[in-house]
Amino acid sequence: MKFTKLIDDIHHIQQETDGIYIYGAGFYGKDVCRVLRNNDIDVQGFLVTRKADNAEEVLGLPVYEADDLLQKNIGIVIGLSDTYIGQVRDYLEKQGFAMNHVVNGGRYITDTGGREDLRQSKVLEVSTVMGCAVNCHYCPQDVMLKKYYEHDKHRQRVMTLENFQTILDHTPANCIIDFSGMTEPFLNPHCLDMIRMACDAGRKVYLFTTLFEVPAETVDELIQLPVYYMTLHVADIKGYAYIPTTETYYRNVDVVTKAKKPDGRPFVDFLNAQTDPDPRVAEIVKGRYEVMRSVQNRAGNLKDNTAQHRKSPIAPGTKMECCFCGDDLSNSVVLPDGTLVLCNMDYGMQHVLGNLYEEDYDTIRSKGELPRVLKELDGGMDENLLCRNCLLARIKE
Repeated sequence: MKFTKLIDDIHHIQQETDGIYIYGAGFYGKDVCRVLRNNDIDVQGFLVTRKADNAEEVLGLPVYEADDLLQKNIGIVIGLSDTYIGQVRDYLEKQGFAMNHVVNGGRYITDTGGREDLRQSKVLEVSTVMGCAVNCHYCPQDVMLKKYYEHDKHRQRVMTLENFQTILDHTPANCIIDFSGMTEPFLNPHCLDMIRMACDAGRKVYLFTTLFEVPAETVDELIQLPVYYMTLHVADIKGYAYIPTTETYYRNVDVVTKAKKPDGRPFVDFLNAQTDPDPRVAEIVKGRYEVMRSVQNRAGNLKDNTAQHRKSPIAPGTKMECCFCGDDLSNSVVLPDGTLVLCNMDYGMQHVLGNLYEEDYDTIRSKGELPRVLKELDGGMDENLLCRNCLLARIKE
């Protein structure tokens, strides 16, 4: 994950311009800036559409309003999420900016993060347990646990192998099985067996993991499996993710980041952290991976304004679409007791679709809550729709 195409594209516009600027000074912009610095590309500063009074400097670089520099011979690397990239490109075109001097840096981050494939496919995220010991700073576990156990303190906490077989039986053969959801998958002692079952069933398998206290022998078995895509969330210098940095942990990070898939691609596709990575992790992956740092407030479920968030909800009556789940919102999450919720932002379980142990995937999606949510996205008036606060929601023109 070295962003070779991104760097090549920027080198090209460097030759034709007098300086490189990053459009966007938030989490994506900062990630893009770090990637460029790691590849010895000089960045002159950040551009924003309108500068806040106190936004004079980011990562030691000046922040400019775009209007002040667009008439100059500059190159622009867009450092924004999918939510805003289209708007910025339209703005630049209307200003008559030379679009051959624009590189969409945000796309490299989102596509490398696996989003493009997920957007175009049916996906089931599997939360193998309820409650996550990693307890990330930027994860609303308290919201999830309160809602899950609200009416039943003995509600099923751990998914069984039998449960998982039912999930395979109740989902279409072309549905991606994504071990992630709202918790660390390997907190379930049967997680490796579930991954193997999904692979043996011919499913395309995704895995998002921290390798929290995973035994070395489990990692050695994992890298032998045909996992299609893997994101590794690593320990950070502030301990925002509680990942014990034992010798086994460092060994496991080294093993998975050096491993290869059967087709020769790296076994790990994407690395991220909640702030700068643990120094020893950074040294292990140096020269092979960039560690991304974008975090968000999970559609308002995380009450922390230091995470990327919408300044205000999208107003009722506005037509919207999801830039992550696609037009049919086909990226749901199954919880340990079979409950199917709308997506991986729904920590408060606002939109429960059904129960996957009791009914199959297509039946659940054909009735009840999902059709209602889809109708709301088409200009509905429900003020409590989760999507109104989600960064991945895009206003339709």
